[in-house]
Amino acid sequence: MNKDAIIKILVFTVLSYTVAFILDIAVAWFDFPVFLWGFMRMWSVTLSVLICLRLYGESISRSLKEYLGLSKNAVLLYLLSPILVYSALGLYVALASPMGLFNFNEYINIVADAIRKTNTSLSEEQIVSLATITAYMQLILAYPAALTINALFALGEEVGWRGYLYNLLGGNPSLKNTIIIGVLWGLWHASAIILLGHNYQVNRYLGVLLFTLLTTAFTYPHLLVTRVGKSVLPAASLHGAINALWNLTMVASSLPLREREVLGGLGAIGIATWLATSIAVYILLHVIKPRENQHVENPV
Repeated sequence: MNKDAIIKILVFTVLSYTVAFILDIAVAWFDFPVFLWGFMRMWSVTLSVLICLRLYGESISRSLKEYLGLSKNAVLLYLLSPILVYSALGLYVALASPMGLFNFNEYINIVADAIRKTNTSLSEEQIVSLATITAYMQLILAYPAALTINALFALGEEVGWRGYLYNLLGGNPSLKNTIIIGVLWGLWHASAIILLGHNYQVNRYLGVLLFTLLTTAFTYPHLLVTRVGKSVLPAASLHGAINALWNLTMVASSLPLREREVLGGLGAIGIATWLATSIAVYILLHVIKPRENQHVENPV
């Protein structure tokens, strides 16, 4: 990596962190709608990219066209990427359930409580039945949400992390780039975690470390789909699916919040799940696939 690239990375990082911090201060001090804060915070990364491109005299339109490349391959990966999150969620359930860290009935109970507060005419049996159907339907509806509203939010980040920053690092999904992008991406959330309790209401300072490990653990698939699709769009739908589905690992548990944050989907088991998922994807693409191709090309 040359000196110019390092300087650009540092400038982009400082800008991204500064704008995010200002937004976090604003929402902490004022009555700021969380929905709007989330959108502005995620798209503040793209704002930092635009400032950097202008600062260094690079073409904004050409760069954005490169980051948002639209092709059949990109569209296919955009549609398929959320499936990886469903797979990771299945692995998490398999790991966490035997340890008492995951119980889907807890989520059904939360939905049932919400129904009780808004509808007093239903019987308890009807409430439980409706809550069960709603809970499972939300798992299904997470897919279109990942491709639409969640991807739109996530795209604001992906233009920066998997677009501008990834290009400065050479666009190769190596271990080094995975760690650099994963760590910078995770630490970008630090002010939101510490000041606002974002994702970690109790273990805020420990949460910064846990979330950074988590973002690093699931960075490789983001880099891979970006490289293969030659576009950040597949990474946006993957990111959108994580935002749509992964909170289930936190709410579907009877453990106290402190333990959930440390051990659950945003903690140790979640990190292990995504680390295993990323390794499995790497093995599939770099070990199993080449061997299959070699077997076809060189039959015994």
